[in-house]
Formats: sequence, structure tokens, C-alpha cells
Amino acid sequence: MTATLGRLISGLKRAVIEAQRSVCHQHIEELQQFFVPDQDQDPSLSFPEGAWTARMVGMNVPREVSRNGAVALEHHEVQVPLITLLPLKSFAIKQVEILTTLKLELAESPDGGEDEDAADVLVSMRRQDEQTAELKIVIQGLEPPAGYQRIVAAYEKLLNAQLPT
Repeated sequence: MTATLGRLISGLKRAVIEAQRSVCHQHIEELQQFFVPDQDQDPSLSFPEGAWTARMVGMNVPREVSRNGAVALEHHEVQVPLITLLPLKSFAIKQVEILTTLKLELAESPDGGEDEDAADVLVSMRRQDEQTAELKIVIQGLEPPAGYQRIVAAYEKLLNAQLPT
């Protein structure tokens, strides 16, 4: 297989960009599980288009109640946004390393002469059993985006307002 060095690098770059797009798509799918479509929303819209409401779970929270000097526990139901209970971690491809041995040569120009300014570098790889390329992809966990953190903080305020003091 022979290609220009530029095409090889361009192909690798496109592959990394597509891999990062796939990671972003998975983030949207993961976030979708925390929301339900608003009742008035057009059913043909899919997440993240349209209007969405946080998925809530009802939880009974105990609270102490004092009556006539006797302390008892009562349960107080609160609606807890699911997004406040489960962590969401963001991931990104940090770096890609490709280690291989390639045969490089200058391509001749189409008219048969050598034009050093327009020469392409041709790259050829041997069959995989003779020469193996090593691919190392480093994926780094990142803090969730600031917008996500603000939304969770707003829902946590809502939750705190419901909790007994």
C-alpha cells in the first residue's frame, strides 16, 4: 500500500476527530437518561432538541418531630432530580501516538522532472506480518462542562429547599 504522507496524516486526523465525535454522542445519550420530554413537546423531536424536564424520583427523608416533649421520626417525601444522584464524567481523547516503520520516498512529478517544491512524500507499509504498527490512544477523564455543573447545582438548590431543617 502506497499513499502520500499528507494523505496518511490527514486520514489519521479524520479518524481521531470521528472518535471524539463518537465520545460526544455517547455523552448526549448518557445525559438523555436524566430527562423526559415535556408534555407539550412535539413527539418527533429527540434529545437534545425540544424542551425537557429532569427525571425525578420520590424519596422519603426522615425528620425529627417533637410533640409534647417526645421526639419521633416522620418521613417527608422529597422529589429528587436523578441528575443530582449519579455522577457524569466527561472524556476526551488526549493524545494519539502511532509508532511504525515506514518506507519514505519522493514522488516524481507527472511530467517526469523533479520539482522539489511540489514533490510529495510517498509512504508505503509492508504487510502486517512483517511490520506491525503500534497505536496508543490516551483517553483522559475531565471534569464535566461548566454548564452541566451549573444545572446540577440548580437542581441541588431545589432539592435542599425541600429537605427538612
